[in-house]
Amino acid sequence: MSGPLLAPTHAFVLAWDSLQQAQFLHLSAPSTAKINLALSHAWADSTSAKYQSSLDCFLQFCKSEHIPPHLQLPASDDLLCAFAASKVGSVSAGTVQGYLAVVKAWHVLNNKPWLGSHHIRYILNGVANLAPPSSSKPPRAPATHSMLVLLAFNLNLTSSLDSCCFAAACMAFWAQLRLHEVLSPYEKSFSSSSTVCRSHLNPPFNEKGSRLDFLPFTKVAKFRGESVIICRQADTSDPIDALNIHLLINDPPNDLPLFSYHSQQGWHCLTSQKLLLRCNAIWSAASLTPFTGHSFCIGGTTELLLSNVPPDVVKALGHWSSDAFLHYWRSLELLAPFHAELLPSRS
Repeated sequence: MSGPLLAPTHAFVLAWDSLQQAQFLHLSAPSTAKINLALSHAWADSTSAKYQSSLDCFLQFCKSEHIPPHLQLPASDDLLCAFAASKVGSVSAGTVQGYLAVVKAWHVLNNKPWLGSHHIRYILNGVANLAPPSSSKPPRAPATHSMLVLLAFNLNLTSSLDSCCFAAACMAFWAQLRLHEVLSPYEKSFSSSSTVCRSHLNPPFNEKGSRLDFLPFTKVAKFRGESVIICRQADTSDPIDALNIHLLINDPPNDLPLFSYHSQQGWHCLTSQKLLLRCNAIWSAASLTPFTGHSFCIGGTTELLLSNVPPDVVKALGHWSSDAFLHYWRSLELLAPFHAELLPSRS
């Protein structure tokens, strides 16, 4: 396994011609370099890649309409409305809003004015009203406690890969974690600035064995990182026992990702793809539909609420912002009775 992986460069991030701006302002070469460095880290790698795809969509539209480059940036209100309207009947209004947000960010990076007006709002209303049913996706299903129990009984917890997968699944579920916050996207390399390493795991802080783990990068805190609490549970889905088994079998060094496993070929980082492939193989055999990486986080949130943990505590444990916390609640028909059924009369 190689050392830390350098972030890839995306054309979207490099769109701003800082060198030209710096020459106009007579800035030094080091200042120009720092501008480019800051811009290249303005977004996470995955976000930059998605932004580039959306920007390509806009540029392709301009090409099809024979719009010359100098009229693309800044884009007129008419051009922006035409681009938004070109998606009528094919995608949702939310998708088009996402495209426009990227185009606006592209303008900001290039220090160009945004000329979009209120006309776009009405165009988006039309796109929303004419969106095909297929453009609306149902909410992602949460993983459940019973699904973790299925993993416990069907994974081979004496194998290096399976013990690593089970520990990652239990920790992601009970600590309400997004997989990209704890796992490397690459099997043979990782970034120590964004991947949880063995050294980030703290010793137990109470007699039950619950532990703190530091996440060097999270969706909310970015590279400031955040600490999460891994609480002991009472059954086979206990993340503390699962971690102990993984550490006993694999015992990754402190400078490698916490969720690393060993094979005859050497050390491997557990990736989201590998974890989901292993989990979904077991769940599919039990006639369950495939689940995504975010299912662990929202599943843990729902399980804690169903267990009558106060919502403010769940929110704090999961480092949720209030809006996101409400958006990702699942199983409301099960949760509602805990909080709103048979309320006492106020009279």
